[in-house]
Amino acid sequence: MMENYGFVVVHVPHSSVEIPEEFGKSILLSKAQLWREMRRMTDAFCDDLYDAPEFPNRVVAKYSRFVCDVERFRDDKLELRARYGQGLMYTRTVFGRRLRFYSEELRDRILSEVYDPHHEELTSAVEKALEKYGKCLVIDGHSFPSLTTVKPLGVFNRPDFDIGTDSFHTPDGLRDALCNKVRELGYSVKVNTPFAGAITPMKFYQKDKRVFSIMIETNRRLYMNSSDMTKSAGFDETHESCLTLMRSAADWVEKCML
Repeated sequence: MMENYGFVVVHVPHSSVEIPEEFGKSILLSKAQLWREMRRMTDAFCDDLYDAPEFPNRVVAKYSRFVCDVERFRDDKLELRARYGQGLMYTRTVFGRRLRFYSEELRDRILSEVYDPHHEELTSAVEKALEKYGKCLVIDGHSFPSLTTVKPLGVFNRPDFDIGTDSFHTPDGLRDALCNKVRELGYSVKVNTPFAGAITPMKFYQKDKRVFSIMIETNRRLYMNSSDMTKSAGFDETHESCLTLMRSAADWVEKCML
């Protein structure tokens, strides 16, 4: 009988390329320029990469991060990327080109129609897991390009997988179990490199040890063609590897909380 990891919530924030017309009107880039940004910044196919029947609880962002980046802090004063025009409402591209003009009215609309509903859904999913199982594991599913487009992040020796952690919600044992499993599968791995962290709803953030969180980031060279954003021949194998990592994380939490 297939395991059902009901206490796990799979979160995929950056896989969508959908931009509704009402939000697209504010974007200043041409279609070609926007497509290039999409290729750089979209975690394409991560909604498929981290999907399996035994993980039924999923919160997947509906719109592109160029509408709203749901993984940024709600308050720009707390968000380091906001100073570069990449808070929850991007106003600059990754290279600093103007993406849209800043508007408080637009930001408020994005908050009420996109950001807040997404986080309400995520918080509700975690609450339900806690109520039923007494624990919850949030698996934050991402990807990253083989080569960086932002110089400070480093170009060389990018791993196959990056395991992102939170100092409060990611026990060392969970981190180590995932890293060991990656190596067992024959891949290279780094921790919090090239990106760091793992999402936890603010209601529980740094407060509730029953909520575990870990980020799994997959190098795009393993499963897709970045030039045209299509799945590559390696997708199915990489998909199964990602599911193995997800199962490994869930099994560790299950044993830890017995």
